[in-house]
Amino acid sequence: MPAAAFALEGQVLDASGQPVAQAMIKLAPPQLAVGDSTYTMFTTPDGRFAFPAQAAGTRLTVRKLGFETVTVPAGDSAQIRLTTADNLADQVPPSGWLPRTGADDLARANTVLQCTGCHQLPSEKMQHYSRMLDGKSEAEKQVAWKAMIDYMRVKFVQIGPDQTLYDPTRMDFKNVLDPAAGFFDAHDEAQISAFLAKHLPTRFDQLTQFDYGAPLGVTAHTLMREIQLPQDSFVREVGLTPESPYLWGADLQHNRLLRVDPRTGEQKPYPVPYDGPTGPHTIVDTPDGDFWITMLEQGVVGRFDPRTEKWQLFDKFGTYEMAHDVAYNYQFYATPDTQGRYWFTLIGSNRMARLDPRTGEAVMVDTPRRDDQSALHAALYGAVITRDGKRVWFSQLSGGVGAVNTETGKVDVYLPLAQGAGPRRMALDDQDVLYVPLFGTGELLIYDSTSDTELARVMMPDPNNAAYSAVWDPWRRVIWIGTSNADVIYRFDPDDRSFAVYPLPSDMGYLRMITFDRRNGNLWTAYSNIPTGAGPSRFLMIDPGDRINVGQAP
Repeated sequence: MPAAAFALEGQVLDASGQPVAQAMIKLAPPQLAVGDSTYTMFTTPDGRFAFPAQAAGTRLTVRKLGFETVTVPAGDSAQIRLTTADNLADQVPPSGWLPRTGADDLARANTVLQCTGCHQLPSEKMQHYSRMLDGKSEAEKQVAWKAMIDYMRVKFVQIGPDQTLYDPTRMDFKNVLDPAAGFFDAHDEAQISAFLAKHLPTRFDQLTQFDYGAPLGVTAHTLMREIQLPQDSFVREVGLTPESPYLWGADLQHNRLLRVDPRTGEQKPYPVPYDGPTGPHTIVDTPDGDFWITMLEQGVVGRFDPRTEKWQLFDKFGTYEMAHDVAYNYQFYATPDTQGRYWFTLIGSNRMARLDPRTGEAVMVDTPRRDDQSALHAALYGAVITRDGKRVWFSQLSGGVGAVNTETGKVDVYLPLAQGAGPRRMALDDQDVLYVPLFGTGELLIYDSTSDTELARVMMPDPNNAAYSAVWDPWRRVIWIGTSNADVIYRFDPDDRSFAVYPLPSDMGYLRMITFDRRNGNLWTAYSNIPTGAGPSRFLMIDPGDRINVGQAP
């Protein structure tokens, strides 16, 4: 691009005057108001950076692992000096405070699975609590962490949307504390409290070693943009379709979609037209430009046309079923089976639901679980559908991975996984190879769904990253993996099974689903810490900088 197309240029050097490559440069306004944007780029091998013309801001923050973070006025960008940091305590993500290997690997995996399901581990609040246990015996710490788990049982029923049906003020407190009725049972409680007592530090002011576990994938052409959303909203996911110029967020907290104009940042709410709370959760587009939206309350799912702004709602699943995911294909489209029916996971009952949108008829299919396990503890989660539409694969947070034959309505494959594995949102590639991020163990399970053969389990760069989702990128032919505990996104190349790391612009970068702008191949996601307001509330765009030619969407 010609020099005139750049809004701001500069160079980053170390204390000796040598260039610093792949340093993160974030351009931001003095205060982030709703609709404002930040822009982030990375330096060249000779330490230079150049922001595009649309980027605006008044201050630059420069970060690079192993160097002290520096913030300067945007006008002082010509030459920015970094000094080496001996203490990395303020630079590492929460995953850096957990052991990467050790004798308690199952306990570590289960702790990551159960605790990081809502927030990063250890979060700032958790670190504060742990500091108060400094000097206590391991037995005393375990009692203290058990008490905290009881508190988390109460907090868990407080994270629903406005007017939630699960209002703890109207619930029997004994039921709230009952391990058999929650996401984490009595075994989880004992294992997690023992692990935290033994392995979680009580001091967080000194750390001398940390690495991402894989090389950075960013280049001088990588561009990231964050758009500020209302801090009191809980926009878990973002949807895009070429049929709409807007970004659409599922705001679980306020029972609505939130429309965002990417050109101006202007935002407009679209309440779900249903009596009572709905809790919109997942939003996935269709090839014809609509969105399917699942909702965690009252068994509702909806189809929304962003062109006409009209809803079509279906509520035949049952009030407490908690619709979580709609099955999507390798192109990340919500996709019906061979008979035009869409498939959903019901996290409240451990069942798959088959919905015919022409008639509204819903049929349920039970999925396996242990005899001693509640449906909620099994936690039926993600769903993907094969190219021929004849199989829908599902994952369970505290169970395994399986497939429903869409023609017979029966589970014909089930792969039990070890305790703490925690499979979440999966991806299928264009050959129906399944990629399953294991949230607890930090592995990527690769499975050929046509021959029903496990191909590999690949350890991700940081086993404590809490990988929430995997999506197949049909243009670059790679897998993108969103993490909840490492403040990064991973790119995985199936050909050589290598990883590359993309650091996020903000701390507390709790990611859920990743989607694409089908017009240019850019990635979009959202920060989604629980509870509402606990972390950044923003959409995040990532242009990897490889300048691919998207052309016709594959």
